Amino acid sequence: MFTWGSKLFFGLGVGALVGAIVYGLVTGGDLVGVLSSGYKGGVGDHLGYTVLTFAGAALLVLGLVTVLVRDGDAEVMAARAGAESVPPLSPPQDPSFWGPISAFGVAVLIVGLALEPIFFILGIAILAVVALMWTVLAWSDRATGDPEVNRVVRGRVLGPLEVPMLSLLSIAVVAVGVSRVFLAASKEGATIAGSIFTIFVFGAAVLLSKISVKRSVITGVVAVGAVAVLAGGIIGAAVGERDFEHHGEEHGEEMHSEEEG
Repeated sequence: MFTWGSKLFFGLGVGALVGAIVYGLVTGGDLVGVLSSGYKGGVGDHLGYTVLTFAGAALLVLGLVTVLVRDGDAEVMAARAGAESVPPLSPPQDPSFWGPISAFGVAVLIVGLALEPIFFILGIAILAVVALMWTVLAWSDRATGDPEVNRVVRGRVLGPLEVPMLSLLSIAVVAVGVSRVFLAASKEGATIAGSIFTIFVFGAAVLLSKISVKRSVITGVVAVGAVAVLAGGIIGAAVGERDFEHHGEEHGEEMHSEEEG
């Protein structure tokens, strides 16, 4: 009755719902509240509980869909559509990097739960973009039996969205990670870190524009940079912000002491 895909979705859905219950209890909710979705009692932290609850519900729905379509089996789909023959299909031709990116988003999400809410929001944004891109990729790979036509179909659907969404997401990852480093470092350390980061980005951009490299190499460089930015942001968030001098307040205190004298 249950297919391999449905078992995966059902397992993840149940895990997310259990995680919502545990998270609600740990963050101050009571058992009746988390089991009734806040109808009777508290659920603790509303944002985390809501995200986990909706994720679990969505995964359970996906599990039910995979049961009905039998993991997208071509013969089953043709029978349900009333077609006399199964249309020709070919396996995916292009590699997909959305799996590692989704793992990166989950890591950022977990860091956000442990350290700062900004990482939690960033993780949700990464996973939302991955869900959209990966869904369209999986659909377009099986749209027709011609890989070139599938690429054209995918480009028409994602073309207006892919570059702006990925650009904004990349800027957000860099801004959050680097800002945590700058806030944790001293004034001189922030200047040095900013200079090194600028030189690295500018040098990598110039080097990649002057030489011919494979797409896998560019992907590797971007992946290493993303991991480095995340690692720096985690360390900076764990250390905490440095003490900033408020010159206006110090001047006011000096004036007040002079008046008292």
